[in-house]
Amino acid sequence: MERKERKYINSRPLFYCFLALLVSIIATRFIFNLNIQYLVMMGMIIAVLLFYFCFTKHFMMLLCMLAVMLFGVCWFFVGVATFNSDDYVGEQVVQARVTEDISYYDYSTRVLLDDVSINGKTEKNMYLTIYDTDVVFNVGDIIVFSSEIEKNQLFSLGNFNSGYYRDNAAYSTTVNFENIAIIGNDIKLDESFRLKVKDTLYKAMGEENGATAYAVLFGSKTELDSDIYDAYQTAGIVHLLTVSGLHVGFLITLLGFILKLCKVNRVTNFIVCFLVLMVYAYLCGFAPSIVRAGVMGLVHLGAKLSGKCYDNLNTFGLAGLIILLCSPLSALDNGFLMSFFCVLGIFVLYPGLSKIFKKVFSKFAADSFAISIATQVAILPFLASFYSELNFLTFFVNLIVMPIFSVLYPVLFLSAIICLIFHFMSFLLMLCGYGFSGIYYIADFFSQTSLKVNLEPFNVAIFMVVCLIVFVVSNFFMGSWKVKTTLVSGFLGLITVLSLVFVYVPMSGASVLYSFKYQNDLVAITNSQNQTLVVDGYDYDFIKNGLNSVNGKNLVGRLSLNTVLSTAENERLGLTTNFYHEKLNATEGYTLAEYNKVYSVAGFKFKYLAIDDRAVGLQVTFDGKDIFIIYDSVTFTDAVASFVADQNFDMLLLGNKSSNLEYFNDELVVTYGYSGADYSYMENGSLNFLLDEDNFINRSVD
Repeated sequence: MERKERKYINSRPLFYCFLALLVSIIATRFIFNLNIQYLVMMGMIIAVLLFYFCFTKHFMMLLCMLAVMLFGVCWFFVGVATFNSDDYVGEQVVQARVTEDISYYDYSTRVLLDDVSINGKTEKNMYLTIYDTDVVFNVGDIIVFSSEIEKNQLFSLGNFNSGYYRDNAAYSTTVNFENIAIIGNDIKLDESFRLKVKDTLYKAMGEENGATAYAVLFGSKTELDSDIYDAYQTAGIVHLLTVSGLHVGFLITLLGFILKLCKVNRVTNFIVCFLVLMVYAYLCGFAPSIVRAGVMGLVHLGAKLSGKCYDNLNTFGLAGLIILLCSPLSALDNGFLMSFFCVLGIFVLYPGLSKIFKKVFSKFAADSFAISIATQVAILPFLASFYSELNFLTFFVNLIVMPIFSVLYPVLFLSAIICLIFHFMSFLLMLCGYGFSGIYYIADFFSQTSLKVNLEPFNVAIFMVVCLIVFVVSNFFMGSWKVKTTLVSGFLGLITVLSLVFVYVPMSGASVLYSFKYQNDLVAITNSQNQTLVVDGYDYDFIKNGLNSVNGKNLVGRLSLNTVLSTAENERLGLTTNFYHEKLNATEGYTLAEYNKVYSVAGFKFKYLAIDDRAVGLQVTFDGKDIFIIYDSVTFTDAVASFVADQNFDMLLLGNKSSNLEYFNDELVVTYGYSGADYSYMENGSLNFLLDEDNFINRSVD
């Protein structure tokens, strides 16, 4: 077995190097924030690696892994540096080009601009928001406008803003449509082709099915009906709308069938598949999922051409390395991670599950169940990070839908090409439309089930270690049982240590999180005992994102100042202590608090302040500090300002009432657009502060 072990280690360096690079980039994000949990995790992982490679005497592989991990640390900062851009103060003149990424909302339109020039200087992409739903742009329009430019932050509220990084959008701005001048048009080749395909699909299939088919072909979901997307997501088949290995596999099978009919040789077969996949990846914007699938598909074809053995994990690692070397911070993107872990789950979990199910079901049903369960288990932590629901009928939905889709996708691909050339053949796309309608009805039916559970975010560090244990136990790790047992024991010890660290070592000390989004604010106050009190926040997801950024797990209560949550949302948060004042209409589960009366919740004291029975705001006292949060609807008069100023609060949170800053001098005053202290203003309005002895100081979570 030692010979096999040596061969195994030395024959899959790409896979191990990819894992080392991925883990090091992810961990670096937390380590250089002095996050002690991740410092412990990386230290323990390195210790296990040292023990294992020294035990098996694979010193060269150890040096290689450590070198890659060190490179990953540096590569993280390279990724951050390449996104960084200049700051612009005041109104700027912008010239840019309208891309195909145009999103329409209830009250606004958002456009992604590329070829951006600010005051004549070439810059990265920009998001343009227009509060008008009647905006009419053509893809490729070159526009000019003047506006204040806001710099996008890669990290806010503890989250990686993957959309900014994926779109290379370093700036955001808002402009009235009438202030925009269109001076020309410069549509690109890939955009022109996609628009022709979209127009063909829409004419033949209708808007809803056309948008679904377009998403299936190119991965763009900007025009997809929200009801359709929600049905796909809830039913667990949203992966059909993202171009990935599933689509590439069907495409290669289709090409192989056509080329076999044409009786071409293997070399020609490889060249044709290579060219088609390259063009397809180009049309899909070289999304990580299709790059990964394309590399693996081409290596598989190349192995068959050369007569060499094809190794799944080595090819998997090669694809991952290519993407991370080109785009370092993709390692933090949930979409990238879901794509790769989905495939890894199939590699590692599918064989064993398939054997078990074949004892009960037919081969087709067993394989379908095994693949569905393997992929769902692999991506479960990432679904949890979105606070998604897990539908237990997902496995049955995939069992029904996948055979339909395996026929529908190749037919759609061929039909789209044929109909571009011969418009009278549009009936082929109409048939595809019926197929997508059928899939939607199936998804919508199963999405209504009550067999769903709400997922809470997993601990990333512990999840990584669990993945390592599963991999070591699987047949892909060809070590002896002695080696496997030793490694698993080490990783279990690592999980134990990490669990203790995450439970008993707080991520942060006393803090005040103040966040604003879509006209709603959230205040999450954590005291020195690591107890967290929530004030406002308009929905579950928004509150959970804020709490995760400050490790607010020990919730002691919620105080409603401007908004109230439903009883169901409070229960999901685990909150049973809820207060509100008489200006709000509260649901069951809330306690009405009298004005100017002191109440206590765990380590906090609070009271709703009022003048002449008119609500002014909320005072919260903890750790000897007094914070005042203004009531949004209060009319700020001289009397109100004098009353608030006379209280000598340590911090004033004034919401959007920036015009009233003149009333206050020495207090630390925070509004949505200004702070009395220095701070980095984030794109979504998030402001983060940390209590440090007697002073409030700025804290950027990431």
